[in-house]
Amino acid sequence: MKAFISSQFGYCPLVWICHSRTQNNRINKIHERALRLVYQDEISTFEDLLEKDKSFTIHERNVQGLGIELYKVAWRLAPEITNLVFPVKPTTFVWEDIFQTFNVKTTTWGLQSLSHIAPKVWSNIPKELKLLPLTKFRKAIRKWKPVCPCKICKYIWVQGVGYIAKESIQDGL
Repeated sequence: MKAFISSQFGYCPLVWICHSRTQNNRINKIHERALRLVYQDEISTFEDLLEKDKSFTIHERNVQGLGIELYKVAWRLAPEITNLVFPVKPTTFVWEDIFQTFNVKTTTWGLQSLSHIAPKVWSNIPKELKLLPLTKFRKAIRKWKPVCPCKICKYIWVQGVGYIAKESIQDGL
């Protein structure tokens, strides 16, 4: 399962972040079916299987991968083309919100674009992780449960109501 399923979606994680909810559900179904086969468990929920496997959803792993790329840009370890995708503010400290944000006009190519989501992901990574050397950061980020600002993670479907923000449910509507 790790060699085939996880590796397929672990390749080019930045490409897989900005996909649709439908594709995310399909990926999760494949992941869930693979975990059910590995653990021979038809009863547990997907979340329980992930906990048993000590793993994250593919989307969460991809957000962690984005965190690694942002770390490289922040510490000037990334290739120049990556620096162009994630521009950094001129004078800031690595642990601060160092990535530039821009005013956007559309949802798909603006609010849900990689360059708009990345600064929010960076601001959610704990400061103590950002100060680690790269090898330790990679290990630590793979244990970090990401708080993703994308539309897939931000909104959930409620029968008879439609899509609502997760914060609304946590606040008791």
